[in-house]
Amino acid sequence: MTTLINTAVTAVVASLKSGTPVAAQIARVRLRPIAQGAQQAIVVRGTGAEVLEAALSPGYPVSWGITVVVECYQRAAAGVEPDIAVDALLEATYARLMTDPTLGGVLLALQPQTVSLDFDADAEQTACATLVFQTLQRATAGTLT
Repeated sequence: MTTLINTAVTAVVASLKSGTPVAAQIARVRLRPIAQGAQQAIVVRGTGAEVLEAALSPGYPVSWGITVVVECYQRAAAGVEPDIAVDALLEATYARLMTDPTLGGVLLALQPQTVSLDFDADAEQTACATLVFQTLQRATAGTLT
């Protein structure tokens, strides 16, 4: 069995890797986001879950909001500002995920929440654009699946 958090993260990673992958390196919960020599990477991680709607009665489904964070890392080439460098990867990632907000029917919905930017994430002129999504899923009252 797989928990709702794992299901959501797996669905996001699969979407970003499908067809032509959005980036060469797409991973889950990496401690070092970009391998040496790589110019870009995407890291997907679940950060928590909250009940959105309590079950009406024991045994009925429970609605959950799962927070999924998608970090887009891009090293800037010489003469290119980091915010400009990460922009295309950010746009491609968002567009891919919003093409089908159910991610093939795995989720009820994928809802964007915030976008934030961090610069020089690894002391190598790397920018990180972070997308935060809330996924909507349902589970039976007695499980997290």
